[in-house]
Amino acid sequence: MKAEIQFFAMPDDVETLLEQVKDKVDRIETNNSESCLLIGDCNVIVTAGTLQADRLIVGSVAINTGLADDACADQERAKAIYRQLRKWLKKNYSNKLKTRMLEGKDKVSAARNHWLSPAAKEWSLADSKHQMKLYDTSPIVFEVMVVSKQMGEIKPVSSNKVRGHG
Repeated sequence: MKAEIQFFAMPDDVETLLEQVKDKVDRIETNNSESCLLIGDCNVIVTAGTLQADRLIVGSVAINTGLADDACADQERAKAIYRQLRKWLKKNYSNKLKTRMLEGKDKVSAARNHWLSPAAKEWSLADSKHQMKLYDTSPIVFEVMVVSKQMGEIKPVSSNKVRGHG
């Protein structure tokens, strides 16, 4: 299994994330902004977002248990830790983000696969110079999407059946 979830969070927010699983992992090794959660012969990598002046760079939780023929022995435990962290992020962070290009076109797109901590949201909204990016030189910035109550909820179509046909 190879998977990753990306999030924008203040560097201190990662401690709260690690608290969710610290009693379920064998050991946590931290090096700068990266924490390796050791689970038997597997690991889950948690990379904190980094704050560089007016830029917040994305963080992530990633797992790679190897190929089916060469997977780590404790992959089920590692997968459970990864899923727990992902579930916690989705419950406690928001995915109401949009992207826009810094230069040129004014195209704005919804970005529903990135998550935003409450502290990072507050930081982002505190100053218009603050930028959230995937990497330092990225031409794309992420912004908080303001959803109006007048717009209502965006709901998927409940059925794709054509009327009168089954």
